[in-house]
Amino acid sequence: MDEPMEYAIPSQSATMNLSGRFQAILANVRAARARKAAFNRAYAELQSLTEDELIEFGMHRSDLAEIARQQVEAD
Repeated sequence: MDEPMEYAIPSQSATMNLSGRFQAILANVRAARARKAAFNRAYAELQSLTEDELIEFGMHRSDLAEIARQQVEAD
């Protein structure tokens, strides 16, 4: 039983599918890096607040990471 060669050689659509999957992975990595950078900016800004400013805003320093995360998710 001879199998057709089309099974032995990747078709153009399979190659494009692989390329599309790679592009999707790359886009996900870029998006994750952008979210991490946004978190780092928000967290650094919150960390720069004084204790008096945190009290005025009703925040505690231990809440800052969660607040920064929520801000990034909201954007």
